[in-house]
Amino acid sequence: MESLVGARASIYSVLGSLYRNEGVEKDSESILTVLRAVSESPFAEGITEYTDRMITALQDHKDEVAREAHVLFNLPFGDFINSSMSYYHDQRELGMPTIMTKEIMCEAGYIKADFVSVGEDEAGIVLGLSASLLNDGHIELHKKLFQNVIEPYIGGFIDAQFNSGRADFYQECASFLALFIAFEKSYFEFYLS
Repeated sequence: MESLVGARASIYSVLGSLYRNEGVEKDSESILTVLRAVSESPFAEGITEYTDRMITALQDHKDEVAREAHVLFNLPFGDFINSSMSYYHDQRELGMPTIMTKEIMCEAGYIKADFVSVGEDEAGIVLGLSASLLNDGHIELHKKLFQNVIEPYIGGFIDAQFNSGRADFYQECASFLALFIAFEKSYFEFYLS
């Protein structure tokens, strides 16, 4: 059971890096390591289709992937994808999902660094927080974060990537994320109900 928690934490960490500013540039080696592990030991049918293409893109075109992330998630015009969970709840940033995430961070004893300018409910932050909660043994807090922030709002974020005309790598990433969220829902129903 502990190895499953560790594997889930590793996947959350990768997803956090993929959706965090400059995460692709800073964490590409650890991202590749985890994607290769998932490709070798898939958690869902069809996941290797996405991991293999993600691995190839990161190995061969890392700068293009980083540029795509910047264009999709940081340039607030054109085909911009908002990565705030609040946006998919309230159609604005810094809403109820931000408050819920701050409360969970406080309960876990985490403090957001002053130099981080994005909201606590940004996809990269929330997914990375999930990894930290699992690694630190805060299973109930992770369940609370998943059920109250991630699960209700991540679908809109995934759909935005699928519907983007500028997303290439991030459509693969969205497919990977969607399968992982489905896995997590099953995990919570089976193991933590």
